[in-house]
Formats: sequence, structure tokens, C-alpha cells
Amino acid sequence: MPSTLRVHLALITVSVLFGAHFVFTKQILAAVPATSWVFFRIGAAMVLIVPLAMWLRRQRGMPGLRTWIALAIASFFGVVLNQVLFTEGMALTTPEHSAVINSCIPTWTLIVATIVGQERLRRRKVLAIISALCGVLYLLGLDRILTGEIKGFDNDTLVGDLLSAGNGLAFAIHLVMMRKIGRNLDPWTTTAILFVQGTLMIALWSGPSIEAAHVEAAVLPPILWFVLYTVLASTVLAYLLNTWALRHTNSSNVALYINVQPIVAASLNYAMGAPAPGHRFYVALALVAFGLWLQTSAKQAD
Repeated sequence: MPSTLRVHLALITVSVLFGAHFVFTKQILAAVPATSWVFFRIGAAMVLIVPLAMWLRRQRGMPGLRTWIALAIASFFGVVLNQVLFTEGMALTTPEHSAVINSCIPTWTLIVATIVGQERLRRRKVLAIISALCGVLYLLGLDRILTGEIKGFDNDTLVGDLLSAGNGLAFAIHLVMMRKIGRNLDPWTTTAILFVQGTLMIALWSGPSIEAAHVEAAVLPPILWFVLYTVLASTVLAYLLNTWALRHTNSSNVALYINVQPIVAASLNYAMGAPAPGHRFYVALALVAFGLWLQTSAKQAD
């Protein structure tokens, strides 16, 4: 049994890796179109994850046809829709905005799980949802839309934020589905299947627009270094560490560490020359973090 310190170091590492990935993805998207990059990323991760999963899996054999179909639907939400919306959103918004909005994934998951009957809402969880939603709505500038300062969806950052919220909701649906589908499945075999299915579906979306120039841009420095980081560190390594940590701690601890990601994203983005985030970022981060704390403490009390 690993020490508590090692588990928490793994969780911190995962959050730092994910936090930096928002910034590096933005750098990649300055050179590679979002439609092409989403295929490059998931395809490259699939090539690495499949042999790793086959090596690490504990159960032999493959699931039946009905399970494959269920996994294909889960892959559509958790890999395809999640990554397409994330990448298209990141092309328009800022790394820190995307990081704050993605920190709400546990809250979106709670809402979806409640709708399908997997969770029961209590007062503390209702307050958690309200706090997180208020944070995101303030970040989106709902007050500015209502007063007419922003007209509809003309603002690119607002559209990117909405796409980022969509990617979080899609992943929440995926998580709720996998609670039921993945109970008796080997996690590594399941991951391999999800990535293979996701890569094939994303190819249908990205294939017609991929050009040789996009491939060339992705394999030439300095973009190549960001590409390698995103695929190796924030996709493969982060997933392995997160999976390992989940075996030795509860999901509440994992959820709380999500709050580290916006701080890392904002700090690194500023260090790389971007303007410092405005007050909306900090207010939204505080409200989302408070909501996440309420949600995880409510689970511990149940």
C-alpha cells in the first residue's frame, strides 16, 4: 500500500500536467487548426494507450457486442464530443477560462447522475451546484449580456467558453454512463476500446479538412515540443497516474485537486506573456472551488 504522501503527490502532478496542457494546447492551435489537432492528439494517444492497456490489463478476453455498442456511445461523449468541443473552444477562449469551466466537471456529473437516478440531491449538494453555476455564469459574463454590454454571442471568448462548458457536460455524461457500463470490465481494456472507437469517429469529423501543411506544422519545433507534452504528459502519463491514484484514495480527493488546474493554467499563461486574468477569473474560481468543496464534503457526510 503506497503512502498517503505518494498518492497526493501523484494527484498534484496530474493537476499540474493538466493545468499546463490548457496553455500548451492554445500554443498548438495557433499553428494547427482545431479540427486537425483533435485527430492528431487522440490518434497519437490511441497508438500509445492500446499497447499499454494490453500489457497492463488484468482480465483476458473481450466484451460482447452489446457492451461494444454501449462503449461506442460512451466514447462518443467522453472522447469525441468532449475533445472536439474542448479543442474548438480552446481555439476561441483563454486557457484560464477553459480550466475554470472544466473544473465544474464534477458538478456537471452530479447533475447528470441526479437526472438519471444515480444520485440523490440534498441541500448541501444543491448549494454546491448553485455556487459552481454562479461562478461559470459570472465568468461567461451573463450580467454583461443582460445589461446589453455584450450583444448575444458576438464575443469569441464567450462562444469558446460555451463550447468548453459543452465539453465538460459531454464528459460528465460519459462518466455517468461508465459507472454502469464499466463495473465489471477491465479498466485498461475498456480504455483501449474507447480510444480506438473515438479515433475512428473523430477521423470522420477531421479527415476531410486535414492537410499536409497541418502535419508539417505539428512536427516542427517549437510546436512539436507542445505536441509531445500534450500527448505524452497530459494524456498518457496523467491518465496512468490518475488511474493509479484512484485505486488508493477516494474520488473526493481527486475532485478537489481539480482546483489546482486553473491556477497552473493562469500562472503559466502569464509567464508566457499573456495578460494577467481579470477579476472575473478569481471570483469564478472561488465560487467553483467552494461548490466543489461543498459537493465533496456532502459525499463524505452521506
